This record gives sequence, structure tokens and C-alpha cells, in this order.
Amino acid sequence: MALTTEFPVISTGNLYTAIDTYASTITTQPPNNSPSWPNGAQNPIGSVFLLPPGYPTGLSVLYAAKYWQPQPIVRYVRYNSTANPNLLAYPAPVYWTDETFTTVSGVFSEGNPAATGNLNSFAGILLPNYTSLGLTASAAATALNGNFCFILTKGVVPAAYVPSATAIGDSLTGVSGNFTLFRTASGTAPISRFAATALTAISSGTADILVNTDPTF
Repeated sequence: MALTTEFPVISTGNLYTAIDTYASTITTQPPNNSPSWPNGAQNPIGSVFLLPPGYPTGLSVLYAAKYWQPQPIVRYVRYNSTANPNLLAYPAPVYWTDETFTTVSGVFSEGNPAATGNLNSFAGILLPNYTSLGLTASAAATALNGNFCFILTKGVVPAAYVPSATAIGDSLTGVSGNFTLFRTASGTAPISRFAATALTAISSGTADILVNTDPTF
């Protein structure tokens, strides 16, 4: 699962909408089956990709002039939640459910260690959301759950979910709940593993954030 320079397969051409159906059985083996990765995955499960500027993946929103750097790092994971809460209208936090760094859930209590959750199991920001998918919150959750998608683990996410009263420079960390973050005022040490920094103040429930949580580094 080392960082690679190979380009990911993004089935829809857009990280915010790419959802690849999980197949519980495989009748053929690589390289003859299509897709060539296990269980219907379009990329190696858990793989990490550094996306170069201008790469045609529907990421233009991530490359507004003021955020040209740093280049985003994304992981290809399986989203699998028992509770399966409704998705939010914007990118939101998810948690590793085990120590393979391949599976995530938006439910804090489903994070590793299982059935208890941990503030330090924050995985990254889930890019698919019900606005980008053009679905209702519940329909989007149904479409995503159990399937493969991309999360951002390092770099800028414009208009991501943030807690109320978030201000520029605040630290964001994991917290109990569904798709929820906790804010610590700028200049104060966060209570757990650092997840992101707010680059803008909250507006309509969102802010631009700089994520820095990839476990590869």
C-alpha cells in the first residue's frame, strides 16, 4: 500500500461520484476477469494515489488558484457501515474500521477498535456525498454502502463539513457521532490525532479544509 505514481481508475471520471460495486464472488481470476482486481474493485484495495495538477479526474474544484498546492493524496477504499446513516450534502469524515487501512465507515463507533471507536481512527474525508451524486441522503447511503470509493487523506477539500463556529486556523479532529468532526480553536492543542485545519471560516455548514492524516507518512 505504498504511495504510487500510477494513475487511479476513476470509473465516472470524478472522485466525488465514483462508486464501484462490490462483488461478493469472483468466477475468474486476474488478468482475465474484468475488472482485474478482487471483488469488483477498479484499483488495488487500499491503494494510495498522489494526483498531479491538471490530471483529468473531475477534480477542477480542488485546484482553485489559491489551492494549487499541495497536490491531493487519495485512497481507494471500501465504505462498509452496519448502521449506514444517511450521507451528508458535502464531503465528510470517515473512520478506519480495522487495521488493514482498506475499509471505512462514517459511524464513529464502528471505527477501530470495533464496536467502541477511537478518536485516533480518523481515516480521511469521504468525497462522495448526496449533492454530488444527485440523490437523496438515504438513496446516496444505499448506493455507497458496501462498495468502493475514494477518500482524501492529504490535501485541500473545498466546502467540506465542519462543526459550528469553525474559524480560520482551527484544528479539526474526530469525535463521536456520524460524519462528525470536533473543532479546537487555533493556538490550542487538539484533544486527539490531528485531522485537518480550517482554511476558511464556516459558511452554510462548510469550510475549505487542509487534510493531513494519511497513515503512510
